[in-house]
Amino acid sequence: MVARGKFFLYDSIKPALPAGKYTLRTELDLDGSTVSSPQVAPLETHFIVTAPRMKLPPDQALMTYPPANSEGAYENRLPQIVLKKKTLPWDRVAAPPDVEFHGQKVTGKTPWLALIVIAEGEGQIVHDQPYAECVTPGTVLEGPVDTPKASYLSVPKSTVDAIFPTVDDLRLLTHVREVNPDDTENAMGDDDGFLAVVIANRMPQYDTVNCQPKAYTACLINLEGQLGVLPPPAPPRKFFELDDLFLNEAVATFAASVYSGAAVPLTVGPERRVLDIGDATAISDAIRRGEIVFHEGTLVDRVGANADGLNLIGSIDAVDFLDANFADLTENASADDKPVLRVESSFAGFDFPLYNILQEQFFRFPVLTSWRFTCAGAGGFQELMSNLDVGLLGTVAKGGYERPQADCVPDAGGESSGDAPATRIPLEVAETGHVGLPHLTRIGETTNSWYRGPFSPHQLLRNPLAAEAQFPVLAHVSDHLRMMTPDGREDVSLAVAFETGRLLAMSQPSFVAAVQRWRAENFGVSRARAFQKGAILDKKDLLKQLVSPRDLDLIEDAIREGLLPRLMEGGIIGAVERDHVAAVSMPRELVDPAVAVDALKGNFNNILAVGLGLDRAVVDMIAKEPASLTSLTALKNAQPGLVGDGAVDFDSKIDAILNETLEIGLGQLAQMTVGKGKVTEETVLNTKPFDTLDDFIIDRLGGK
Repeated sequence: MVARGKFFLYDSIKPALPAGKYTLRTELDLDGSTVSSPQVAPLETHFIVTAPRMKLPPDQALMTYPPANSEGAYENRLPQIVLKKKTLPWDRVAAPPDVEFHGQKVTGKTPWLALIVIAEGEGQIVHDQPYAECVTPGTVLEGPVDTPKASYLSVPKSTVDAIFPTVDDLRLLTHVREVNPDDTENAMGDDDGFLAVVIANRMPQYDTVNCQPKAYTACLINLEGQLGVLPPPAPPRKFFELDDLFLNEAVATFAASVYSGAAVPLTVGPERRVLDIGDATAISDAIRRGEIVFHEGTLVDRVGANADGLNLIGSIDAVDFLDANFADLTENASADDKPVLRVESSFAGFDFPLYNILQEQFFRFPVLTSWRFTCAGAGGFQELMSNLDVGLLGTVAKGGYERPQADCVPDAGGESSGDAPATRIPLEVAETGHVGLPHLTRIGETTNSWYRGPFSPHQLLRNPLAAEAQFPVLAHVSDHLRMMTPDGREDVSLAVAFETGRLLAMSQPSFVAAVQRWRAENFGVSRARAFQKGAILDKKDLLKQLVSPRDLDLIEDAIREGLLPRLMEGGIIGAVERDHVAAVSMPRELVDPAVAVDALKGNFNNILAVGLGLDRAVVDMIAKEPASLTSLTALKNAQPGLVGDGAVDFDSKIDAILNETLEIGLGQLAQMTVGKGKVTEETVLNTKPFDTLDDFIIDRLGGK
């Protein structure tokens, strides 16, 4: 079981059977000894394993990042989608295993899904089309589909080569995440805790050329039968390509438009850059700013460009370049004769299909689901936290709230309109971060109290009285944390925090269940000990009569330290050791009902007269008036007769039962006192003491 707040990652979880049509053939072979043995015809059962193919059910998409139709700073995280079904990326086969595309081999872990992020002008999504038209012409999807009409993404080959992942990248961009289903933040409503995650290979960026937010569309596409369309892997490079040396945005835009055809340049004209190569300081400053770079023995001006796309300043030795020695720099051309190509503008988006204006091959991919978002370029979390206003609660920033803007946004300029007019009484703010707020007490009184939030940047002593009084701050209710300030008002900061924490804790069923278990296990024991302590203290006067003053002090100390059970155990065992005979023998009352005997039933006076040999009249007189002088005189003068033959005859079974019961009882009592085994005088004298009553019960009774 995954702990709360943690998760496990798996590179893939393949289904037992991929989606498709299957036939289950059953044959029964009977090995008979005769020719007439019965024959059973084979049975074929056809079944279909289904899975989404052209459209993703709404309940399968648990989370998308960035959120749909949102606007924010998404430059630092890759877009992704979380799927409820853990085997969905591997439910289908994009291509047969061991097939190679551009030197990349397809394996069982290669998914058939990919998350593609396209910007405006890079592709087009067409909705509500027959499923046969949602794939590139010539591609055939065998087997049933889940919907007759679907959506597809139409992109040119240049876009595929620029932004699509490779075959080897697909399995690196898909994984399975196992979380705790009880952790609602991470499980997101899943039932088994396993979630499939598909990640894009492209980070959205703010449009720094036009200095405006840039809209993107994330598409979860089907790659069945079209893995060969994906771009080949880029070879490793140990040097700079010429295109990497561009710094000027206009030159980079022009180069991209020439290579991809996705942008159309409108004007091209010369533009000069004056650079004095004899000024070593100017060249050093340009190198420090990154405008001039050293490439294979040549200084290259990344800002200017010539007809070949680069401005080659001259040749220089690597040692001289590191030493900033530009005296021997060989100039290649005059700076005044360097033409520069400049792009004024280009199409940012199209409202009509791209293939109508671009002569390029287009591919179609089925889109299972898609969503739009806008990259605002206001900065990520680190930038926002760095510029966070840490003023006290209630402090109003000058100029009001301003939405963060990208670095390329120019300053609006002009004069400030000034502060907004006051519409309410200013807040009462203290130097410690406390704010005076209206307070309605539980009894209905209206007052003003101090409150301080937990995120105030000023250090504050939690309880000023704790250091002086030297007692721990222990609170059972929120009222215990309400403090009085020197100005006579209450500070309810800690009380509010206590009550908020208590409500948050009680809202968790697991916490409530844990408290109930603690109460059942420990509270009952504590209550019994407290009751025992109170009962003994209430009988203190009685104890003074039973024990000596020294023993009474020991009992009181044991009660305070919680050692009363051990003291009682030691007292019981000590009493057994001091008087073994009294401890082993079981005292009985002088008179008890005993066992009813059938022979004694009847007239008791008659039975007594026969047993004592007295006259029946004398016995009746004594029973009627036992204290009279006449009865005493008659008993004194009575002459007992001889015992007759009518003796009481006890059943022999009663004697056997009494003897057996007595023998078993004495044996159990002896074992309880000195333990199991043969009971001798040495065994009784060597009886060992026990530390606790539990040890005594376990040794004598074999309990746990």
